Amino acid sequence: EVQEVLERCCPQIIVCFAGAAQFSQGGPITMTKEDVFEVCNNAPLAKVVVTHLEAWNHCYLSRQEMKEFMEQNSMGKQVYVPDDGEWICF
Repeated sequence: EVQEVLERCCPQIIVCFAGAAQFSQGGPITMTKEDVFEVCNNAPLAKVVVTHLEAWNHCYLSRQEMKEFMEQNSMGKQVYVPDDGEWICF
């Protein structure tokens, strides 16, 4: 569904509700770092903002882990991981 929307709408800015939040059973209910990677691959011209990292106690993806993953996968020019309270202007 996300891929379909990206293809149909061609957004310039995408905000990913990430953090890999998870309940005690089942898989993640918010995006994982791999999901963000797929968003980037499907919208290579868009700027991607990753939010809700460390937002709740059931978010298992940290900012540091996301930033390391971004570096390993050359995503740094496309993806932003704001600090708490940080404003980003486009």
